[in-house]
Amino acid sequence: MNKGRTIHAFDAGKPSALRVSGLAARFHAWRGISGRRYLATVHAAATAPAYQGAVIVLARAEADGTRVALWAGRSPASPAALAQLAQIKRAEEVHIHLIAESEADRAAAEADLSTVAPEGAAVRPALISA
Repeated sequence: MNKGRTIHAFDAGKPSALRVSGLAARFHAWRGISGRRYLATVHAAATAPAYQGAVIVLARAEADGTRVALWAGRSPASPAALAQLAQIKRAEEVHIHLIAESEADRAAAEADLSTVAPEGAAVRPALISA
């Protein structure tokens, strides 16, 4: 499933505005390579709904509560296919970004959160500087 995919999704934490309402645990934010912030709804990997074509980030939780993006791209059509993808990537959570309304917005968000290498291209891990 897109072996040449480089992930650019960086943990931007839980939305602080939702802490007061008690909803912060249901949402998470990611930053793309551009620095743009993407809000996503958090679901357990095994039971996440599939919104075909929605931009998703498959993640795992670290002991300190931060999230590590394991994969980012478009959601498959069925919950079973999504659960299988999450299992392959060893993800604990599926973060679904539903705010992108148009196909152009979804394509831009996907490109900001991940890059797919052209067929046959050598893939090198992205270097992240602090």
